[in-house]
Amino acid sequence: MDEDRTESPLIPDGAKDSGSQVLWRSLAVLEAVSAGADDLKTVTEAVGINRSTTHRLLSTLVKAGLLRRLNGKGYQLGPKLIELGFRAHEQAHLPTIARPHLEDLSAVTNDTVHLGVLEGDEVIYLDKVSGRRSLEMRSRIGQRMPAQCTSLGKALLSDKPLAQQRGCFSADGVRTPASCQTVEAFVADIQSVRRDGVAFDMEENEPGIRCISAPIRDARGAVVAAVSISSSLAHMGEDRLQALRAVIRSAADAISRDLGWRPLSAELSDAS
Repeated sequence: MDEDRTESPLIPDGAKDSGSQVLWRSLAVLEAVSAGADDLKTVTEAVGINRSTTHRLLSTLVKAGLLRRLNGKGYQLGPKLIELGFRAHEQAHLPTIARPHLEDLSAVTNDTVHLGVLEGDEVIYLDKVSGRRSLEMRSRIGQRMPAQCTSLGKALLSDKPLAQQRGCFSADGVRTPASCQTVEAFVADIQSVRRDGVAFDMEENEPGIRCISAPIRDARGAVVAAVSISSSLAHMGEDRLQALRAVIRSAADAISRDLGWRPLSAELSDAS
């Protein structure tokens, strides 16, 4: 009789009773198949339980439609997961999911926080949480701004094709002397977001106002939104901007995880 080997890190240590063990092991099998394990041997190795138990779990998941058997050999994610995924996507309302994170971010920084999405060459503000400072931003929910002059726009364009990035720049869209004056400078700013994970607006949209943003990804790893912190120049010196890098990325990643993102999905998206 096979003995169970060391459990997969996907299975919590606290899953001791038989019911929760079956559930967590089944989820671990699904995770293994989604990560590329496609036969009994590789799934068993990935999950870390014995071969016979893995085989029983695979068979049950196939019967439930959560896995699909390929030519009597390998395994793929099944049609039931596709159905559930579409339902989850339909139910995922971005502003509702993001709101608690925006409120937390504003409370931690005392600054105004925005959530935005890209439409054409413009950013649309989906939500705004005002800061506690005596500064009131003129932005409002539903407002549109040119992507080229906002940190949100640069973050939103960070995974888009070069042609789309270049198409979002217009000489007529230059708003302040601090704005990117050429399409080459604008694209270079966007490329830095891919490298550093954050975008900046250094008084490019409005004199005296600086912003830092980070992209938000969905389950595919695609950038679908962005979050920003905005404040006056007096509160956004170089040292503080640098300190906010980790803060804004942490908030963006938390929202992304609530949308189903995992770091591997972002790596695959960037590589495509």
